[in-house]
Amino acid sequence: MGSRHVGDVLALVGQGLRLGVEFGTHSLEALLWVAETVEESVYEPRSLVRRPDGIAFALDNPPLRVGAFAAITVSVNGAVVPGDAVLFRAGRETEWRPASRVTSSEPLFLGPGTRTEFRLRGDFGSGDAELTVHLELHEPAIPPRVWFEFTEVPRPGS
Repeated sequence: MGSRHVGDVLALVGQGLRLGVEFGTHSLEALLWVAETVEESVYEPRSLVRRPDGIAFALDNPPLRVGAFAAITVSVNGAVVPGDAVLFRAGRETEWRPASRVTSSEPLFLGPGTRTEFRLRGDFGSGDAELTVHLELHEPAIPPRVWFEFTEVPRPGS
């Protein structure tokens, strides 16, 4: 784990401790419930599939936090997937774009109710091994980073 990630974790732990001290453990339980609910409502369950060239999954993007994200980072089982190997499209009518081309001037727009599909090219194991996918969306104007993580056995796909 890099020093940047250690700093993020320590900051999060510090915030959690302050919340627990100021508002009690029930506030921490409620915060965890909200985080889990958001994660479960954003990732489309069972959408992780194996493809001949890698894996694919989808986000449902309910009308919670919307925005224009200036960068995307994806890792699988802790290994960062190169931006050129991460393709996405927000809505079926849009063209596939590589994450490496997402910038402040050409962001990823996530709108309410827009399904966003991701395809990751690479070798991500085989068979019925679980994969943990970690997706970070960077919005410089509204820190902190938005991230989702899910662990699932990919279904066979095409």
